[in-house]
Amino acid sequence: MRKRQAVSKEKKVGPGDHIARITVERFKSLEKVTVDFGSVNVFIGANGAGKSNLLEAIGLIGAAASGRVDDQALLRRGVRPGVPRLYRSSFPGKHHGGISIEVEAQSKAAYKSSISNRSNPPKPYWSFSHETLRDEKKSVASRGPNGARLVGKSLRLETHGSVAAVARANQATPKAVRDFLQTLDDYAIFAPVTPVLRGIAPDSAPRSPVGLYGGQLPEALSTLLGVGGKKKFYKIKQAALQFIDWAKDFRVAEPSRAFISPSVPTMREVVSFNDRYMRDGGDTLSGYDASEGALYILFALVLAMHPQSPRCFALDNFDQALNPAAARDLAKSFTEFVLLSERQAFLTTHNPLVLDGLPLDDSRVRLFSVQRDQKGHTKISRIEVQDIFSLKKKHGDDAISRLWVGGRLGGMPRVRPI
Repeated sequence: MRKRQAVSKEKKVGPGDHIARITVERFKSLEKVTVDFGSVNVFIGANGAGKSNLLEAIGLIGAAASGRVDDQALLRRGVRPGVPRLYRSSFPGKHHGGISIEVEAQSKAAYKSSISNRSNPPKPYWSFSHETLRDEKKSVASRGPNGARLVGKSLRLETHGSVAAVARANQATPKAVRDFLQTLDDYAIFAPVTPVLRGIAPDSAPRSPVGLYGGQLPEALSTLLGVGGKKKFYKIKQAALQFIDWAKDFRVAEPSRAFISPSVPTMREVVSFNDRYMRDGGDTLSGYDASEGALYILFALVLAMHPQSPRCFALDNFDQALNPAAARDLAKSFTEFVLLSERQAFLTTHNPLVLDGLPLDDSRVRLFSVQRDQKGHTKISRIEVQDIFSLKKKHGDDAISRLWVGGRLGGMPRVRPI
């Protein structure tokens, strides 16, 4: 068997690197929205309300911070590819300018970028028209009709290259600004897919540590078993086995025809489970045979705790493939792990019980309702819960989910008459 790899030194992360606020203009259904974030941010709303659009807007500004906006940069961050003209809002009677996104860190570093791709046919890359980069209230770099500047000096840049990338490589740029740009660059939207999680289909976006679609889950677990990662591995194992009640253990191993059919294609390593109800010697199940919910639970917990996870990431459809009670309990553990690792997470969910697992009285954990108004514009509103203990004492442990299902929190679809 291959020697386990050592876990790389954990990235130094902290609340100062987190995205404190975003303002998005003219991106898909986000005509103009401003959202103030916490460490764990959960978005609820009807299908098509614009939840994933917000996650992708962060991916777009992340690509801009990396230096270039093109299909490869967007796909690497989990942003769905599309025709450029469909990325820009096209509501009737509205200004059809480029897409503008501004993000501010808790450290007060801020980056704003305006991009467009109006050529017909579209160019393979987007053009930057305006950029501003600030350290608190002090300008660090800028770009506009009169050219680009960095720490007071003029720059010559192609229209498809961002001033942010040049600033990040310059030691004269304040460290808080460089750290924030790195956080934006690292951002990705994870959305596991069952065949990829099972190891029978390749991951088309192999981002560290687990792959955007789950293809690197065995490798991520394997690296934790290397030097310095075992405590996290066993913490993840302890949490996961609480939710996977039929399993008494799991491990990472090379594929064996003793428990995988020769007709099933596999990767170099697989996750295998031991079923507590089966006899010894006949109790091993591969990821191909195990429940997809078990694999998804492992994926989410590893993403929250692994040293190589991005500082800031999104997990779309958090409740995918999960029993409602498992989704609730996973939300609780996942949130604890994210806060412990000082990362920032953005989640979407359609499962009301996920809300019951959130410590919404912690200001670092925020719930948002996403809806579209009569003009079709996405509106995002924070739902604040002042005293969750009293609320649950009065209405039960499922008080928050009941409020959502009852239409009291917003984020429910409007039924149009036929």
